[in-house]
Order: sequence, then structure tokens, then C-alpha cells
Amino acid sequence: MFRSYFLSWKWAPLAFGGAIILLSLFYFQVETSSRLGEWMQVLGDVVSGSKDYSLEQLLDKFIFEAVKIAAILIGIGAVINLVSSLYCWFWYEAMTYYYLPNWNKTLRDIDGPSQRLEVSIKEFVNKFLGVVKSSVRAILVLFMFVPQIWALSKYYDFFYFSEVPGKLFWIVLIICIVALMITSFFGINLKKCRYDINDAEAVYRSALEFFQRNKNRDDSCAKLTDLMINMRKKNLRLFHNKLWYDLWIGLYAQLWSVLPITFFGYNVFSGFVKYGIVSKTSYALGEVINALSTPIWLYEEITNIKSVALRITELEASINDPKNWREIQKETGWEDRRAVISPREEFVEPLPKMKYKGNKKGKIK
Repeated sequence: MFRSYFLSWKWAPLAFGGAIILLSLFYFQVETSSRLGEWMQVLGDVVSGSKDYSLEQLLDKFIFEAVKIAAILIGIGAVINLVSSLYCWFWYEAMTYYYLPNWNKTLRDIDGPSQRLEVSIKEFVNKFLGVVKSSVRAILVLFMFVPQIWALSKYYDFFYFSEVPGKLFWIVLIICIVALMITSFFGINLKKCRYDINDAEAVYRSALEFFQRNKNRDDSCAKLTDLMINMRKKNLRLFHNKLWYDLWIGLYAQLWSVLPITFFGYNVFSGFVKYGIVSKTSYALGEVINALSTPIWLYEEITNIKSVALRITELEASINDPKNWREIQKETGWEDRRAVISPREEFVEPLPKMKYKGNKKGKIK
């Protein structure tokens, strides 16, 4: 999955060059977001009346600056989406061209080849890059905003944490660590559920392709109905597990919508801090909260990536094994199954394949 793109003389320049471009764009985006925090402090000072500005200063620091920041953020976001799309497509091409030669000379039939070679690869590269982009942005945000939160913490009073340096950061960090542990508990079965659904969908797709060529068979509707019932069972199991996961994620989101308001309201009404400082702190704290919560927001996406990666790993294990290649097997008298066994017989009694056991390390047994 990674060797085909990052360790290939043909694709490595695109892989590493694109990564550098994306990293630079993300840094520019986060730096511009930091400027937005400064602008929000100016807005707070104007609203609260703590500072007086002339008309020229107000236009320069408030109106023109806001338009400039908004335009930059919109432009950077559009360019990041364009570069990401190109990056994902070339990675998809690299993986496909890497797998096709061995797949073509492999005598052993692959379970669900259309899904693994087209859907799974494309889904993996898009979802994986999306998670990496969010993670890189979260790291840059922490690098940019944690010093601001650390410095702004001295303006606030918070019970027993009042004398702790950087208390705002430590409070958020502790809450996020505990929340991640709870998220792992509620989402423990999501990976297995996603894998089972992908497996059932691959079998159903293979059956549809076969019956498309054999519509005169009397058992087509009955067999497809059985496969639909199997997919229903797999999806219902996912829905059941996802219900509790969604309830927890919703509770966690509401927690962060209430806590900051309560905290800032207490400090403003108690006279500890001015509204301008609160505006800047609120923006910076929101960025830090979202960055530290990235593993929680992306937990379901990560489990989906792992399930797709397992199916691609199964494909690799089958097509990269020389024992399954045409040249080796013809020497030992192997018969080409694709020529002597009908696709329907393969569908009814598929070859033994590696099964996902759900072990903690995510490996296939």
C-alpha cells in the first residue's frame, strides 16, 4: 500500500513532492488562522469599548483585515482540496499498477477482485490522506496556539487550578485523554463490523456480476435474497454498535459547547478578564480543543481505514505469493481453475481465505 507509491522511482517524486506542498499549505493555513485570532481580539475590544479607534484604524484593523483573512483562507482551502485530489489519484494509480501484474498471473481466484482492486484501493487512499491531513493540521495548530493558550491562562481564575501555569491547556488535555479512552470503549467493535460488511458486499457484487451473465438460472433471486439477508445482519450489527458510539460522540460535542461558555462567563462576570481577551482566548482555545480531539472525531474513520486495509492486505498476500503464479504452478501440474471451473461453482464454494479474528494488533490470522 505504501511501497508502491513512496518507494517507487516513478511515483516517489510525486509522493514526497506533494507531501511537502500540502505541509506548506497547511502551515500557511494555520498561520492565517492565528491572524484571525488577533482580529477577534480587536473585535472584542471594539464591542466592549475598552479601546477607542479612529475611523481609519477601524477600517484597517477590522474591515480590511477581515476581508483579507477570509480571502486567504478560502483560497488556501480550495488549493488544498485540489492538491489532495491529485495526490490521491496518483496514489490510486500507483497501487493499481503495482497490483495488476501479479494479479494477472495469479491462478488462484481472488474473492471480490472488483471491490479490492477498485473500490478498496480508492477508498483507502482517500480516507487515509484525509486522516493524515487532519492529523498534520492538528499538530500545526497545537504548535501555533498552545503557546497562546499558555500565556493567556494567567488572566483566568479556575478554582484549584488558579496557580497552575498553562492551566487552560492542562484542563483540555486531561479531558481529551479521558474522552479518547471512553471513545475506544464504545467503538471497540466498529472495525470488525466494517470488515464484515465489506466482505458481504463483495460476495453480493460477485453474485450480481455472475447472474448478469446467467439470467436464465432459476435460483438467481433466491441466492441473491440470501446474500441480502446476510448483508442485513452485518449492517444491523454495525447500527447497534454505532448507536452507542454516536450517543457518546454527541455527548462529548455538547460538553465542549457548554464548558467554555460557563468558564468564560464566570471569569467575565467576576471581573477577572476583559471581553477582548476572552474573544481571543475563546478562538485559540477552540482550535486547541479541536486539535486535541482529532483522534476522537476521526476514530470511526480510522476503524474504517483499518478494515479496508485488511482487505487489501489479503489481496497482497494472495497475489504476491509465487506459489499462486502461473509459471510456478504449471510446472507442478496445476490446472487453470478459471478454465475448468465455472464462476458459479467458485461463488458457491469459495476458496479458503484469511479470516479477520479481531485481534488487538489488527493482524490477520
